[in-house]
Amino acid sequence: MVMSTLDMNIFRRGRFALLAVLAAISGPSLPAMAQSVPASQGMVTAYLPDSSLAMPQNFEIRPVAENYRTYLVNGLASGLPFIGYGFEHLKKKLDNARHYAYMTPVEGRVVIQPKVLADIKRDHRADPSAKINLVGISYGANIVTALARQLERAGINVNYMAVLDGPMPARISSNVGRVDNFVCRIPGCMGARLKLERGNKNTILQEFTFRTTHVGLADYAKVHDRILGQLTEYQLNVATHSPVQVPVEPQIGMTDTMTTSGIAR
Repeated sequence: MVMSTLDMNIFRRGRFALLAVLAAISGPSLPAMAQSVPASQGMVTAYLPDSSLAMPQNFEIRPVAENYRTYLVNGLASGLPFIGYGFEHLKKKLDNARHYAYMTPVEGRVVIQPKVLADIKRDHRADPSAKINLVGISYGANIVTALARQLERAGINVNYMAVLDGPMPARISSNVGRVDNFVCRIPGCMGARLKLERGNKNTILQEFTFRTTHVGLADYAKVHDRILGQLTEYQLNVATHSPVQVPVEPQIGMTDTMTTSGIAR
C-alpha cells in the first residue's frame, strides 16, 4: 500500500485563494481522500479519511519564510507613543521590517522620505531578489505613494503597498504589484480613494472600509491580518491524523470593493 503526496504552496493575493492539496492512494479498500470541506467564518475545515487508517493522513499548515523587506512609514506626530503605537505593534509581527516615526510634515518630506528611499536602494543593492513592501498611514501614506514613483524611476518594483487613510496619496505607479487602501468613515478620518496612474494596467487595487478612528486604524486587528496575509506564504504538508483548520481571508470591513486594472507583476 503506497501513498503519494503533493505539497503545494498557498498564496494570498487580493481575495484569498485556497488551493487544495492533492493526495492519491492506491488500493481498492481505501476510502476517498477528502470526504467534505465545509466552510465556516474565517476557516475551512478539511475532513480526511476514516481514523482507522494506519498511515498519517492529515494536512498541517505552516508559514514559509519569504524574502521580504517591509518599510512602515507612520503619520504626523507618530514620535509620540500614544499616536505611533499601531505600527510599533505591526513591526513586531513582521520580519525584516523598518519603522519610521516623526513629528512634522517637513520632517516627513525632508528627512524621512529620503531616508526610506536610501534604505530601500541600499537593501536592493545588497539583495536584488528581496521583495519590497511599503506601508504608510496618514501623512505616511502620502509618503509611500510618492516613494513608489521614485522607485519606479530607479527601476525598483514594489511587491505590495498598504495605504492607511492617506489625506492626499499620489496616483499609484505601474511598478506596484498590489495595493490595499484602508480607510475609516467616522469624523476625523480622511477616506481618500486611491487612483492608478494613467496607463497603469499592472497594479491590483483593493479597498476596505472600517468603523474605527484614524489613529486606531494602524492598530486595527483586521488591518494587521490583511497585511500579514498579503506577506505570508503557506505550505501544506501531510502530517498527523485528525481534521485540520486552514485559515481563510476573513470577511473584513463594512465594504469590500475590489478594483482590478491588470495583473500584478
